[in-house]
Amino acid sequence: MQATLCKKLAELYKKHEYVYYKLDTYEKSNFDKIRSGILQYEITKDALVDLSKYLKSYHRNKCIVLIDEYDHPLDVAYRYQYYKEACGFFASLFGALLKVSTFSTFLDCLHRIVQIMT
Repeated sequence: MQATLCKKLAELYKKHEYVYYKLDTYEKSNFDKIRSGILQYEITKDALVDLSKYLKSYHRNKCIVLIDEYDHPLDVAYRYQYYKEACGFFASLFGALLKVSTFSTFLDCLHRIVQIMT
C-alpha cells in the first residue's frame, strides 16, 4: 500500500511540476523527495497539504481537492491487519489537508473519514 501511495503522489507531483520553479530551496527539497516516490513519513503525510499550498501560490487562487475512493486503502489495511497504522497515517494526510485554507470534498463514504479522525 505504501509503495502504491508514494507512486501516486510522485505522479501527482510530476503532473504539477510547473510550480517547482516558484518554490524556495526548502520547498524544492520536499518536492523532490515526494517526486522520488520514496516514503518518508514526515514529508509524505504533508504531501497533499504542501501541493495544495504550492498550487494556491502559483495560481493565486485556492485549489479544490477531490479525493475519491480514499476508503479502499483502509479496507485493504483492515484485511491485512495493519488498519490502526493506516488510520493514523490517513488521518494525518487528510486531516492536515482539511486544516489549511483549501476547499476539500471527499466523495464516497464521507462518514468513514470522520470516524477515523475522531
